[in-house]
Amino acid sequence: MGMIKIPKAAIKKFEMNYPEIFETGNLAEGKWNKELAAFFTDYTGANYVMPFSSNGSGLLAILMLLKKHRGYKNIFIQSNTMYGVKTIAASSELNLVGSVPCSLPSLMPTAQQVKDFINTLPNASETVFLATHIGGIVNPEIEEIAALCKINGIALVEDCAHSLGATLNGKHTGLFGVAGVYSLYATKAVAAGEGGIAVSNDTELGALISKFQIYDRFDQKEEIGVNFRISELQALFSLAVCELSEEIIANKAAIADRYITACKKVGISYVDPYTNGQRGNHYKFSIIAENSAADEFKLITNRTSPVYDYTLGEDPQMIHIKHICLPIWYGLEESVIAKTIEQISVSPK
Repeated sequence: MGMIKIPKAAIKKFEMNYPEIFETGNLAEGKWNKELAAFFTDYTGANYVMPFSSNGSGLLAILMLLKKHRGYKNIFIQSNTMYGVKTIAASSELNLVGSVPCSLPSLMPTAQQVKDFINTLPNASETVFLATHIGGIVNPEIEEIAALCKINGIALVEDCAHSLGATLNGKHTGLFGVAGVYSLYATKAVAAGEGGIAVSNDTELGALISKFQIYDRFDQKEEIGVNFRISELQALFSLAVCELSEEIIANKAAIADRYITACKKVGISYVDPYTNGQRGNHYKFSIIAENSAADEFKLITNRTSPVYDYTLGEDPQMIHIKHICLPIWYGLEESVIAKTIEQISVSPK
């Protein structure tokens, strides 16, 4: 079915600039890390940006700092998310107290579901909510969820692995709570092989993350810290790709628009990347079955992996068996797109 492609302009920029890294011998903590951070500062409007070796390492650092410096003891996640989110939560040594259910059509928790879960917590003000934006769109109710967290003293941390470039009413993910982390992993919406970008408008937390990344080797006051940095080579390549984020998203938006048209013709429901102020990045194009995706979409063989085909908690709407994902990535071959649309057109409602 093809493979995820890197824009030629990004490859050219990398090829033009990487010799300088070897010529100067500046292999780490140099100008490309700074330029990558500066790009995301401008792109997202975040007050603080820090490149990380991965989305997971950035999230782990944030959770560890919230435990150490702000006294948080517990954490909850959502049921429809990657298993790795559960292991990151546990690795932070916060006490994992459960997961909030999620709902169709967003595949994410509603504000009411979050409120109901918060009401079960004996010590809400000691708790972190690690929320995941799923499939390339922003949780449609993230503003209400952020308000609930603030009222209850909960630290909202955003797992933005799927949502680089996605916005809700013009606001980027990672900036609704205390911090968030994007992913540049090889399969993500904007892919640079590996890497993560932490963003925050919390000045104190941003300073702590900076110290964490370098073991606080200058001031020598912090008790926790790990090297989760990226090399200059990875920073250069990441910058070359991320500077083309809008081109990549636009390319996939054109595919999504064709899928939407095809789905509407036959009455297939889908996760809408545009509704209610959304601007999705088209990481996934998910279609939703009325009962079982295995039965209703068996004629659609052109597909990628589902968002998640398992659940980490209660799944009252059976999200994990009610959706499949259609192929959608930068540079996807026309033959694949056309075949997918043909399969949608003959699939029973």
